[in-house]
Amino acid sequence: MLVVFPPSTRHDDGIVPSYYEDHLLERVSLLELRLAQVTEQLAMAYEFIGREAKSFQKDHALLQSFFETIQKVNPDLSDLLSKNTLEIFDEKKEKLKAENKQEQILIEILASHDNRQAELLTHLLKEGIKLLQKNEEKQAFLTLERAALLSPKNVPLLIFIAENLFRTDKFDDARKNLEKAFEFAPQNEKVLLLLGAIFADEAETEKARRLLSVLVNIPEKTLCINYVWGILAAFEENWAESLAAFKQSLGNEEIPEIHYLIGCAYFQLQNHKSALQYLQKAVFLDTKYADAWFMQSIIYKLQNNEQSAGNTRQTAFESKEAGAQCLEFLKERNQPDFENALPFLHFKKEKKHLLTKGSLRLSNFFREQIFKSIE
Repeated sequence: MLVVFPPSTRHDDGIVPSYYEDHLLERVSLLELRLAQVTEQLAMAYEFIGREAKSFQKDHALLQSFFETIQKVNPDLSDLLSKNTLEIFDEKKEKLKAENKQEQILIEILASHDNRQAELLTHLLKEGIKLLQKNEEKQAFLTLERAALLSPKNVPLLIFIAENLFRTDKFDDARKNLEKAFEFAPQNEKVLLLLGAIFADEAETEKARRLLSVLVNIPEKTLCINYVWGILAAFEENWAESLAAFKQSLGNEEIPEIHYLIGCAYFQLQNHKSALQYLQKAVFLDTKYADAWFMQSIIYKLQNNEQSAGNTRQTAFESKEAGAQCLEFLKERNQPDFENALPFLHFKKEKKHLLTKGSLRLSNFFREQIFKSIE
């Protein structure tokens, strides 16, 4: 180790390092030691990375050579092996992602706990997650409810339970947990979105709008929020607002479900020309969209264009889309009330389940957008 003295005292034999100087020397020596250790660690890490990179290159070259050989001998087998390899990789990637997400959830929940019976809480949480993975939902929720009793003000835990209840369509129970979470965290985005969506589904329009309006300017949630908003406006027969909301949710994307809803909103406004344009765009994006074909047949019928009405009706029938609303009319050869487009017919039958009844496609689309928004 180097010892440095000021130039003025360098040749003075009477100078003896003081205790303070000794202390500084010890500190410098310690820093030099740590620097040497870090340097050694970096060198080892670099060597390891280099070794792994060479190994990866060799493995990659070997696999490439293997697949090239198989491609020459049996192209079909090569394609199958390549596909299987990618599928295995994707499965492992998704599994790792799920495990990391579960670990993060546990960390957040335990961080919000007051350490009272923390071991029992941890056990119940892990057991509840395992049961959910096995689709043993009833036992899973009973276990998670026991965990909630140990930590009644734990917002991450309440949200976790509510989200899984929501995923299994247990909206009433999900609502109870979300309302508790809202008391402690009224600005939590996941709480606002899930609770607002439940209010909207139950036709509690004022409550739904109050919560969802907080999130409307968040880009990742714009599509979902405006979709729900458009359905609420349609329920209230405010067709201009419904149209504006659906257009806002579309943005720059090409989504057949949104084009279909815009077309139906134009239908309610008796703008049949614009309605046809958007309905045609919907079936261009998805040729199997039975309801969009059927709504075109209704408009053509109103325009006395019997040939086009028959053709689009037949196409709707041939698509055989499961859960399409038009199926009941196609089978019975009946026509729906021309005053209401297909996606809004169920509003007349019941005053609840605005988002989860009617078209199976739209119901699934709603769930898909919700889950995307809370990831």
